[in-house]
Amino acid sequence: MLCVNVQSRVYFIDLKNGDIALVFNTTAGKQALEDSKSLRRTALTQKTPYFTTAAAAKATVEAIKALAEGDYEVESLQSIAAG
Repeated sequence: MLCVNVQSRVYFIDLKNGDIALVFNTTAGKQALEDSKSLRRTALTQKTPYFTTAAAAKATVEAIKALAEGDYEVESLQSIAAG
């Protein structure tokens, strides 16, 4: 299920039922920030991954695609930092 511009309590029911696997929530404005608190709390209590930036959403989608295609390598942070 893909939810865009969530402004309904129906999605909280879907989240609580386990029908939503990931939450990408970006906010703009005071009301959106207030609404995101309950969404974030619900996602965390349901152990649903929750991301708050477009960069995190993009990185997550890319990682899921790489896992699905088997196109990834494991590398330590130390080896990345060493160049």
